[in-house]
Amino acid sequence: MGKAKARLTLVFLLIFFALLINKVYATPIDFYDHYALNLLPATPPNIDSPSSILIESKRGQILFEKNSRERLHISAANKIMTTLVTIEKMQGELDSKVTISKESVDTEGANLKLVVGEKYSVEDLLYAVMLRSANDAANALAEYVGGDIESFVALMNDKALELNLHDTHFSNPSGLYDETQYTTAYDISLLIKYAIGNPIFDRIFSTKSRPWANNDGTFTILVNQNNLFWEYEGIDGGKTGFNNQDQHTAITTATRNGQRLISVVLDSPKDSVFVDSEKLLDYGFNNFRTGILVRKGEPLKSIQVGDKVINLVSINDVYYTYPIGDSYIKNYEVKVVENLEPPIKKSVSIGTARYILADGTIIDISLYPDVDINPPEDFTTIVKKKLMENKDILYLVVFLLAIEVILILYNIIKLIGKAFKRTSISEKK
Repeated sequence: MGKAKARLTLVFLLIFFALLINKVYATPIDFYDHYALNLLPATPPNIDSPSSILIESKRGQILFEKNSRERLHISAANKIMTTLVTIEKMQGELDSKVTISKESVDTEGANLKLVVGEKYSVEDLLYAVMLRSANDAANALAEYVGGDIESFVALMNDKALELNLHDTHFSNPSGLYDETQYTTAYDISLLIKYAIGNPIFDRIFSTKSRPWANNDGTFTILVNQNNLFWEYEGIDGGKTGFNNQDQHTAITTATRNGQRLISVVLDSPKDSVFVDSEKLLDYGFNNFRTGILVRKGEPLKSIQVGDKVINLVSINDVYYTYPIGDSYIKNYEVKVVENLEPPIKKSVSIGTARYILADGTIIDISLYPDVDINPPEDFTTIVKKKLMENKDILYLVVFLLAIEVILILYNIIKLIGKAFKRTSISEKK
């Protein structure tokens, strides 16, 4: 029996070591050493506009600004917001027909001479607002979407509040002068950054021209008034406006090499508004690049939880814009939730990586474990699980146990036989 017990012990030891060598251990990965070269971009451009800004479209980093928080009366902002609110409220119903009221056409400034009682599609009116700056079209959309102009203006201001446009207030949908309304170059840049994320708005915003069907059967071509569509490489969005002949506005987006920039030039002289816009865009494209700060799945830190080592990763690509030749990263740190214990799931963030750029921009990235960690299991559960995962080991165990059982039974029978034989001999004596 002693030999049988020894063999049985040997079998279980073999099983235990077979399971151990099948286990994979994680290797810790150190922090990525990001650093800044502290290089300065080229000298910012000299422009005539009293208030302007240039940002990149992914994160909204400011590449240039001049009095960008100064409150001004900018009619183009009204029309952009009118277009955005209409698109969001109408969802996929842009082919709906709008009946023109007398009140909507009773307006000053630019208009398309819409006919009272006639019906126009929401989509056509949106193009009229953005390409021709038609005040009657803006009023008609406001009445149709909001029920009346006052209610629609409330929707415009609600949207401004939602987008954190703290220095923006609207009093009408068309942008006609009203001393109670105002906005800033900075707020307009945020508005455009958000709006171009809507594919319908972006399509209208990027349109150079579009035919307009008049009631007499003739056609008028609505042409975008932003001249840069025909003068500057990469232009993919534009809106213009003016307060008077000496105060012109150009809101422009352009893309080169996958980098989209947003330029806002306010109250610039007529002869300078597009020159200023070109200077800003040139400055951005010539001196900055937009690239990946952190790649999806890139380990930023490794931590140990119990006997397990896990990597903390971002679940998305994270972009940032930086001066050419400069990583632009001033500081970098990772914070991890304290006292972590299993279970830990890949779908739950357990840390944050914070990047502080040289311009003060803060980029926080949620970090997730690259593997799930379950609570520790007892030895019996581990053995059962490993045996099910490794069928070849299971078959070996069954075979060895079967042999062991046979040997034990053989020894028992042999012992019984010897005992019976001794008993028989004793009885004969």
